[in-house]
Amino acid sequence: MAQTSRKMNDEELLRRALSLAPNGAIGAHPNPMVGAVVAKSGRVIGEGWHEYFGGPHAEINALAAAGKRARGGTLYVTLEPCSTFGKTPPCTDAIIKARIARVVFGAADPNPANAGRAAIVLRAAGIKVSAGLLRAECAALNPAFNKFMRAGMPYVTVKIAESLDGKITDAAGRSRWISGPESRAKTHELRAMNDAVITGIGTVLKDNPLMTARLAKASRQPLRVVLDSKLQIPFSADIVKTVSADAPALIACADGASESKMDALGKSGCAVFMFKSSDGKVPLKPLLRELGKYGISCALVEAGAALTGAFNDAGLIDRYVLFVAPTVLGGKTALPALGGKGVLKNYGGLLGLRLKNVSIAMCGGDIMVTGER
Repeated sequence: MAQTSRKMNDEELLRRALSLAPNGAIGAHPNPMVGAVVAKSGRVIGEGWHEYFGGPHAEINALAAAGKRARGGTLYVTLEPCSTFGKTPPCTDAIIKARIARVVFGAADPNPANAGRAAIVLRAAGIKVSAGLLRAECAALNPAFNKFMRAGMPYVTVKIAESLDGKITDAAGRSRWISGPESRAKTHELRAMNDAVITGIGTVLKDNPLMTARLAKASRQPLRVVLDSKLQIPFSADIVKTVSADAPALIACADGASESKMDALGKSGCAVFMFKSSDGKVPLKPLLRELGKYGISCALVEAGAALTGAFNDAGLIDRYVLFVAPTVLGGKTALPALGGKGVLKNYGGLLGLRLKNVSIAMCGGDIMVTGER
């Protein structure tokens, strides 16, 4: 790329790297989103981001764009460069080889294999290192990656499509389609950005969804997880019929479920996990821990009021994404978005749980509200 004419300071250059990172929102997953910029005398001479999983990291793309001009320059990167072999060689090796004089990175890598090592390796090679600039903003790029690396459990997002009066069905129990086509397309993007999509047997029996990210043209489909305590799922369900290596499915049941049905589902291509249960239902926290063992770093819950409410009651939702349609349904028997007991704690004198980092945007004719726990 051509050298930019405007001279920028460290913060401006790292913010440029921050703006590049989201370009890898779908492709880089399950790796974190990372942006990088190479500059000389405050002017950009190369930039890049982590484009796809298994491909070159952001630093490598930025160094390639800068070419030989990178020598003596400064590399700005949102996340601490990797210093160990993974899908690709260590970025620290490439930085040293490019003769970069200085590295500025924002967030520390939460991966124990890399955390804190980059600065040691780079400084040993005579490269100056500045860490922690815009730390919070850089870390906020990858909440799922951060949680998974620290806790071994997936980051849980719940998606809800509701009417203006907070209903997900009308009084007759009908639920399709509350939100508009733009919101449904966005939902497919959310699925593509997650390792797994979780739903309940009630939704499967009622709506027979595919639960794929087909509208997002994703390179890989999320694991489709159905919570089905008694293994009621029919073999004619679309989730079962479409199981393949590219579109896997997992059925989670409670102990006491039919072993013959488990075997039959396994032969159809579905994975089946049985959990010990004290109430006849699949326990949510053990389910998430088990998913974490299999590398599921983030999961999207798309379910009815009962299951969504159970996740909410258990405090297991990290992010809420609501699509609010300009529709009024009314009716006492119309289901609300969240079932269960509800948020009964008093948080700092406030009624209910007040979300943080809330964003509001239009999605076609719907309002999209996102907030974190």
